[in-house]
Order: sequence, then C-alpha cells, then structure tokens
Amino acid sequence: MTEHHDLPLAVIAVGTAFSFDYGLDGLPFDANLPAPQDYPFKAAGEAIKGAPHFAVNFDYKKFSIPPLFRKAVSRETRLALLAADNALKGIALGESLRDFTDQYCAIHLGSDAAYRNATKITAIKRYAEQLREQQLSDEAIKSRIDDFKLELASQFGASSHDRVGEMASSIPSRIAHFAKTRGKCQTIDAADLGGLRLVEIAKDALRHSDSKVAVLTSVQCFHQPAQIDLLHSIGVKTRYWLEGAVTLVVCTLETAKQNDFKIIAELGDVTSQKTSHALAQQAYFSGANQVFCSLLSMFSERKAAVMGKSARGITWQVNAESTADAMSYHQPVYVTDAVPITAQGYQQADFWDTLANGRDTLKPHSKAQLDRTAFFRSSPQKLSTYIENTMGFASHEAMQTALEKPMMPAKRQRLDVTQLHLLNAVDHLALPSLDTKKVAIIVATNLSLQSDRLLGANALWPSLPNVSVQLPKSNLADIARWSWHGACGVGSAELLAEKLGVEADCYAVEAACASSMAAFHNAIRALQSGRYDVVITGGIECATLERDLVLCGAQMMLSATRIRPFALHADGFTPGDGGGLFIFSKEPMLSEPTCQVMAISGSCDSRSMTAPDPEGQALAMQKTITQRNDFTPDAIQYIETHGTGTDLGDKAEAISIAQHYHRTEQEPLVLGSAKYNFGHCFAGAASISLAKVWAAFAAKQLPPTPILGELNTGLALEAIPATVLQQSERWPIHSATQSRHAAINAFGTGGINYHLILTYKEHS
Repeated sequence: MTEHHDLPLAVIAVGTAFSFDYGLDGLPFDANLPAPQDYPFKAAGEAIKGAPHFAVNFDYKKFSIPPLFRKAVSRETRLALLAADNALKGIALGESLRDFTDQYCAIHLGSDAAYRNATKITAIKRYAEQLREQQLSDEAIKSRIDDFKLELASQFGASSHDRVGEMASSIPSRIAHFAKTRGKCQTIDAADLGGLRLVEIAKDALRHSDSKVAVLTSVQCFHQPAQIDLLHSIGVKTRYWLEGAVTLVVCTLETAKQNDFKIIAELGDVTSQKTSHALAQQAYFSGANQVFCSLLSMFSERKAAVMGKSARGITWQVNAESTADAMSYHQPVYVTDAVPITAQGYQQADFWDTLANGRDTLKPHSKAQLDRTAFFRSSPQKLSTYIENTMGFASHEAMQTALEKPMMPAKRQRLDVTQLHLLNAVDHLALPSLDTKKVAIIVATNLSLQSDRLLGANALWPSLPNVSVQLPKSNLADIARWSWHGACGVGSAELLAEKLGVEADCYAVEAACASSMAAFHNAIRALQSGRYDVVITGGIECATLERDLVLCGAQMMLSATRIRPFALHADGFTPGDGGGLFIFSKEPMLSEPTCQVMAISGSCDSRSMTAPDPEGQALAMQKTITQRNDFTPDAIQYIETHGTGTDLGDKAEAISIAQHYHRTEQEPLVLGSAKYNFGHCFAGAASISLAKVWAAFAAKQLPPTPILGELNTGLALEAIPATVLQQSERWPIHSATQSRHAAINAFGTGGINYHLILTYKEHS
C-alpha cells in the first residue's frame, strides 16, 4: 500500500456528459444507469451492450470551432467540452484565478479522429501499391491517387486541423480556450485508473502557488470492436460498456473558502496497492471514467470513502478525509541520470559529439518509410507532403528495430517502435536500488500508438470510396496479451516497470510538443509532495511517419529543406524521431555533481489553438521564476529554446524571453535549439532538450546552434541581449552562485507552454 498523506481538496463543481441525465441529488450513480443499448459493432462475435453517447447535437459555434475543422474534432473532445461546460457554468472563476486554473484530462485508447486520419493515410498507401502492380507509369499512378485523395477528403474530411483534432492534449486545450483559463494543460492515459491519477496530479500541483484550481475531465468512448478485444485481453469482462465524460473542478479548502465556493464534497487521502487476485465481474466498464464514476456515487451517497479495482490489478481507495495540511512542499528534486534516444542510439558520447560539433542527423527517408509516389508532391496538396528529408530512426517496423536484449517474436511484433527504443534505453540508466522506494514511471508519448490506429483504420475500411482495385487492410497480428501494451501510451510505462521488475505507478502523458515537460512537471511535483522517492520519466515519439509528414504538411509547418532555428527566412521544422529517459529523485548522487530542479511551471494560451502567443509563453516563465525567492533570472546563463525554426514561432519565443530574461550588466544570454541537430521529436522534444542540457552541464561547455544563412534580425536578440553560439564555448561558473544555470522552454499546439529551470553544482 502506498503510504502518503494527501492534501485535502474541495470539489466545487461537477459536470457530466452521458446519454442519460445524472445529477448528484438523484440516486447513486450505479442505480441511475439506463437499460443497455446496442453499440454499432460486435466484438468477439457478440453484440456490445451499454450506454453509447454520440453528442449528435453538439453546438460547435458555442465552443468556437469553425465549420472547416468540425470533421477533425474527435467525439472525445465533444463529450469533454459538454461535461466541462456543465461543471464550469455553476461557478464563477474570477480573473485572479484564471491564470492559475489548470486543465488535466484522462482518456484511454484512440479517438475516432485518429482512426479517420489513419484510414486516409493507409488507404492511399495501399492504393499506390495496387496500382504499381498494374505496371502503370508514375504519372498515371499519381493522377489516380490524387483523384482518390479528393474522394477521401470528401468522405473523411481533410483540413489543416486534422493533426490537432486527433491530439489528446487538444481536449484540455479546448476546455481552457472555452473557459478562458490559462493554467497548465495535459492529457494522461492510465487506463481505468485515469481518474485516480488526475486527483493525485491535482493534489500535488495545488500545493504550489502556480496552481489554484484544477479542472479534471475524464472521457471514454468505444469506437470499434478491436478496442473491446484489447480490453478483453487484459481481463476486462463486462456486459455493460459506458461512454461519456465527467468533469470535477477542485481546489484547496483554503481557496474554496476565500472565493466562497460551495463545497460539494472533499477528497482526502488516496491509496493504491498492487494485488494478485483476479478482477471481479463489474456492473459496468467505463474506462478512463471508472474512478470518477465511483466518485459520483461517493458524492451522491455522502460516503466517507470509495474503493475499486483496476483491470491492471490495482486496488484503490479515495477517502473524504485527509491528515495532511495545505502547506506547499519544496523538497529538492535532482536529475540523477539521462539517456538520449536518437537515430544515433543511446550513447551520451555520440550525442554530445553531434551537439558539440554542430552536426545533425538529417537524411532522406528510405523507400520503405516514405512512398514518394503516394505522398510526395513538390508543392502542398491535400493528403500529401512536400518534404523528403527527416531525422528519423533507421526503421519504423518493430521486427526490423535492433534490440539490445532478446525478446519473444510474439511480443515484439505487437509492440510499438517507440516502446522498443524505450526498452533499449532503460538499460543505459544508472538506476539506484528501488527495492524500498516508492516509484513512478511517467512516459510522454502519443497516447494512441501505431497498432491502435491501424486497428481503427481496419474497422473503417468498409467506408472507403470505391476504386477499381481491391485495397487490402493492414495485416496485423492477432490480439493477444501484448497487443494492449503495444496499442496505448500507458502500455509504454508498464513495459518499463515489467522490465525493471518494480512495482510502480504507471501512466503516460500527452501535452502536444510540450509532452515531455508535462511529464517532468508531474514527476517533480509528486517528488516534492513525498508521493514518490524516484520517478523514471522521459518521452519519445516517431515524428517522421508518413501520417505525420502528411498531417503536419497540411498545417504548412514543415520546412521544405531543413530546420533552421533563428535563421533569416526559416520556413518550418524538420521532424525527428527520438526523446530520452531520466531519473528524477529526492536524493542526489553524492559522488557526482548535482543537477537540481529549481522550478517548473506552465500555462495555456487562451487565444488560439495553433498560433504561438508570446504573452502565454511569458506567463509560463513568470510563474516558474516567481516560485523561488532565492533565485533571480539574471543568473540564467543558457536557455534551451523550443526553437522550431518557424519565423512566427521564433519571434514569439524571443519576445517572451525578453520579458523575463532581460539583463543589463551580465554576459549575453546564450540561446540554442537541439532541434537543429535531431529534428522536432514532438512528445520527445523536451526530453532531447533536457538530455542536451544535462550533457552540456557534464562537459562544462555550451554547444553551438549553427545559423544556416543569416541570423534573423527580426528576433531582436540584442534587446535582451542574447547570442546564438556558432561554435562550442566553455560554460563558466556563475560568480555569485558558484553553479551553472539553465532554463528550458517547451511549447505545444493548443497553446501549451512549460518552462523549467535547472542548476548544476560541483562538489567542493
């Protein structure tokens, strides 16, 4: 049993979106369930019964979603917005709270938006393969494919919003934009423990001044038979499947009293324990909603506690009382080891050599990784890409990915390539003894992995427009015990726990391109609160899949040549595969110099789902800096920027940095971007950034970010002043603190911003 006294929380609002009406003044939740209806599919040969919810009368205009983007918005997003709106309309969040109101969401498995995108990309690839067998010319094949793309766009939609619409993090981002709140944003996958982890994240965050209120939303849909089969494979046995969303708005008891919020219920200590006995037959299964549905019964019946058991063998309990106080905890947190994950492998020496010498990993996509005839067009077109060079892994096939230790083929073929790289990388971590430690594993990743998306595409295959040839579905391994792990983000964390032989709380995080930093935030706050002793965390993504090249191409975010951070006429980013793994701990490595976390925080822009907002980025920096009264911004010597090489993005970031890191007498602030070397790794981007800063600390050097062409004078770096190094320089010790200091930016689509400050001190 995890022993931890939690900060008590006040539940100040509740909202739901089910196919039936539910109010806290009615019957207990379980007794309110309607008679089961048929889902529009079967699984394991049986009709699926339960309470589906399709949100058919959703008011897009109310939530500021333009008509062009509506086909791209997932059903999960619509349900979550309905639940959040239901909750938030019952309370008044004053302006003093909006910058400090966080949005956290839980889902499990993929969305209909992700499956539509996978269907389009897979169908185009299959059509090209079939046409080549007819020995047609390339031009004839391209012509037919382009006609097919127009039909697919008509059937499934195709807009610049497709990539945004399928991202799990767009759910809390849209809630923030609708509610005009500007706190931290992220979505997690913890399977049917999603609600429990949301409560824990909120409890840990609300101990600190950068969080005042948290909007917690869990949402679950079941879109296709394979999802049910995946859940059956891990022991979920039920005849009633419940879709919908639940939002809880929570804050500390002190904040509730200060703002005269009505307290609906209190959430006290949260406990969980791994057990070996089988999961009992449940009355219903609601996936990511499971814990919140139990809490609804707790609230309506005024229970002192509620408990349950996850399909993953975890028993849990939430009490209405807590023995903890409301004090903010500032226990030191250390980064004790780092392993980069790139196309070069996992060795620190190779990683640092590339950084220190200003080299990169840019190369053309192989024929196996990019079907040029199907997807490459020299100018932007629907469902196409205009780039050929990326910074990717050697292969995106599990059976062709090199393993450092043997694995059963039956397991290997069912796992995602990102998971295989994580399993390789964890062998390079210098882990302390974990036998008596409270451990968590938090992985930043896409929450719907390749096999899940392809299963969804196979389910939608009958909806494809007719063509002159038969298009074969993806040939996927039969669903077995490893299939669930390979399909979902939380499976990545659980695979690491299994390999290490530790009992750990496991979940995955997605916050767009700031995903890794969101995972770091959760790890740091949980360590500071005493919930864990050690957290293994990091992030990874394959950003160079054909799907991502096409979807990002539709947003016109990709460089036609290569990424050029800070350069004049920079035209976008180059995708990269990779990330990193780290050990965060309450205890430093006493024999080594210490890398200590000074502060971390974040924000969400309330203005746009796509355009960067300097004010939102500056807010993340301000909230981070003001956490410490023993540290001033002019001590920062280096900022690892988000640095995507888009003119708009680079200028916005320079403006936000100037607001808080302006200096008068110190040496110029040094800026850099690892995306020049390894590309933009999406969920793994901030992990690459942290691995770079870690390596630079150890080498006592500041690596260059080569400017290809001329420096973009529109960045106005001289106003900070700041410089971008063109060759490595010695990293001096700050004279006043006798340490080295760095900060890292991580920004994501949806206006998600995070900022981290680190210090590195050598033992005297």
